[in-house]
Amino acid sequence: MKCCLLYCCLHPEDYCIPKKRLVEYWFCEGLLNQFDRISDAQMQGDYIVNSLLSACLLERDGEYFVKMHDVIRDMTLWIIREFEVTENNFFVKAGAQLCEEPDVKAWERVKRMSVMKNNIKVLKETPKCPNLRTLFLGQNELKVISNGFFQFIPHLTVLDLSRNFGLRVLPKGISELISLECLDLSATFIEELPIELKSLTKLKMLDLSYMHNLSKIPRQLISNFVKLQIFRIIFRMWLLQNRDYPNEDNVSNGDNEKLMEELKYMT
Repeated sequence: MKCCLLYCCLHPEDYCIPKKRLVEYWFCEGLLNQFDRISDAQMQGDYIVNSLLSACLLERDGEYFVKMHDVIRDMTLWIIREFEVTENNFFVKAGAQLCEEPDVKAWERVKRMSVMKNNIKVLKETPKCPNLRTLFLGQNELKVISNGFFQFIPHLTVLDLSRNFGLRVLPKGISELISLECLDLSATFIEELPIELKSLTKLKMLDLSYMHNLSKIPRQLISNFVKLQIFRIIFRMWLLQNRDYPNEDNVSNGDNEKLMEELKYMT
């Protein structure tokens, strides 16, 4: 339960954390007794959330969200600093008004990192982070991610790029993330899923919600994710009539039949 509490402080101050998404991230991180199925893990995740609420370590924010009180978050971050000499290092600069990516030397040995809700536009470095498991980059102003950015992050498990409205292209170097189990691209302006995503065979969660510019999903990409358990896709129907990519290599072209055929292979 302690690990789950520490995980919450990756979010900015006063941030509304979706309960369902939080449990799904815990599941992909292996924090829920290493359950193999999200359906089994959900019950334990809900129990942990309710326990943290009962202990006043989290606060309710409506039916579907929770918050961490500022004092509790500060205390949690202090606890994290006390563990800096261990493998559980955290680097948290969420909502810190950053305009550039942090110096790579500051986080090359951390296990979990959050720079979400900042103003970062470009990720140009090639960090070497052998221990990094969690990377929150959501709600920035990302436009460019260099091909080398993901090259030396071999154990990354959760990658959140959501709500980067200027992000239109994923780097081909994302294929290096062979340990990735959760990829959140929701509410980005990415136009095409690169075929290089095929190498992410451990994916359990893929969120393509509200990707209104998404025009191409290569054939046999989704079905290649044989461990996929959580898959979301919501976009405007007119995008399904896209003519920029040939039908034979694009399951998002035409009607829904090709995409539904791909989904048959999900576990």
